[in-house]
Amino acid sequence: MAFSLTAKNVELRGSWLVAAVQQPDGSWSLARLDLNDHIGNNDGAFDVAMDRWYNTAEGWSCHLRGPVLCARLRTVAGEYAPERCINLDLFVKNHDGSLEFQDLTDSLLLYAGCLTLQDATRLRGVVVNRDGKFVPSEIDLDQHYGNINGKFEAGERHYSRSGRNVRLEQDATSVKLFAELADCEGEWHEAEVDISECIVNDKGKLAFLKHDEEFVREDWTPAIVEHTPVMGEAVAGLHTGEDKEDHFYYQIASNTNSVDATVGIAIGSFIGRAIRSAAIGMAIGARLAASSDAFVDAKITSTIEDPEVRSQIQEAALGRHILETLRDLFAEDAAAASAELLEAALDPEIDTWTKGLVDWFEKQELPATVLSDISLHTMLSKVLKHLQGETVEEWTAALAHLATLQKSTTTLKLTPPPPPPSPPAPEPEPEPEVIVEEIPTAESEAKDVPVPAIQIEGPETQETQQGSPDSQAVPDSDAAARAAQAAQAQQDPKIPGALPTTAGSSSGTASTRQSSDAGASVSKTGSGSKDKGDKASVRGNGGNGAACTKGWHGIFGITTFRRSWARSKQPKVVTTS
Repeated sequence: MAFSLTAKNVELRGSWLVAAVQQPDGSWSLARLDLNDHIGNNDGAFDVAMDRWYNTAEGWSCHLRGPVLCARLRTVAGEYAPERCINLDLFVKNHDGSLEFQDLTDSLLLYAGCLTLQDATRLRGVVVNRDGKFVPSEIDLDQHYGNINGKFEAGERHYSRSGRNVRLEQDATSVKLFAELADCEGEWHEAEVDISECIVNDKGKLAFLKHDEEFVREDWTPAIVEHTPVMGEAVAGLHTGEDKEDHFYYQIASNTNSVDATVGIAIGSFIGRAIRSAAIGMAIGARLAASSDAFVDAKITSTIEDPEVRSQIQEAALGRHILETLRDLFAEDAAAASAELLEAALDPEIDTWTKGLVDWFEKQELPATVLSDISLHTMLSKVLKHLQGETVEEWTAALAHLATLQKSTTTLKLTPPPPPPSPPAPEPEPEPEVIVEEIPTAESEAKDVPVPAIQIEGPETQETQQGSPDSQAVPDSDAAARAAQAAQAQQDPKIPGALPTTAGSSSGTASTRQSSDAGASVSKTGSGSKDKGDKASVRGNGGNGAACTKGWHGIFGITTFRRSWARSKQPKVVTTS
């Protein structure tokens, strides 16, 4: 049924098979199927004639490998058997965008293949067992068919005693036995019988079953067409070998939009036709179409100059996937016998069919070198020998060479230097501080404006004679007169405004400062009077701001009124002669 040909994103969720499947109109829809209702556990092995396998499975072991279901099931003894697997492509079908399970039937056309006739009487082939595996089986047709007056008769025996030139021919809808049979008069007549009407698959064994009524046989051709949306007709046509092969290739390529997928499906169809088993061919085609490494990359093959080595590598890479698919399909203990039956049924014409596909690709100007370098018949023969226990040494060497080429042709990936660290985010600028300036008042101006120091004349000192080193004397035209008045005032204490002085008291210190020295002041304090509380002080440039801003000042007995907030003047140095 090969549901995986038209499915993607296939998952196993518990016992549910979930996938996006293609609908007849080409669109995709989500579908699911509970496998627990259709597959069971028969003493540690899958059984498609039972159900509830998941109830006795080891939970962690349940998984999908492509379309292959794998799990460890509990045996009757209570232990878990080794891992078992079953290829769901044999039973699950895509029916108009929904997943359905195809029960195992007794049809010889549906679940049997590789049928051959040995010794003119023994029918041999592989049939699907209840565990979902192909197993070899055979039946003696001479015990179930006879010759009645030159014709085959089912239910009779010993047709071989009066027959000759016996052969078996099979197509999509029948399996016919041909022979020349003698009548009662000894004349030979060409006779045939469709043995698929009475030879059936009885749960993994070939058996004879004569039906009293008309027997409806299921075959793969309508099953493929019905259960493979969009390209079902093309796949079925390649299996049967119809003449419209170019049309079939185009239809498959248009749907898959991939050269590798188209080649994989076509190879599976050719193998199914060559071994007379559409079921096996569909499973191989689905595997090759979904594999990313089934075909060697052209970049690698272009580096191989020796055509023989290139052919061996292509053959080994493709044969490896076919070998793994057949191992999943065949019972482990019957793989060698099944491979022998496949080898006996293999049609060498498969290389002719392959050449037709290569020619079509060349017409379309598409690459298909994987097929032009190899022989499918030779490759399949090696695969079957491998299943029979023989080692294909050239494949081992070819796969090792392929691994070396893949490693050497891998593009060197230099690790880029780490990007420079991103600059830290700028800190937000602090909001400007709003400074509210106080409007100056009269009092504040008086406090801040420097007041020129008033010099008090005293005894002449060396400093006053030479002048302060920090200031420059300012000439005054009335200096002599003022000096005389100051001397007289010192001698006569009655003169108003004179400062009391005593012997031994310091007359004072005259000092000058630059006007830029805003906080400096020069003060002169008299001491030694009888009244210790009397003090004489002079406000200078750095005077106390708490003092009164207005005051009366007496100089030489002349009372004057001075505003302290007046504009500062350049201090003058008074010298006495």
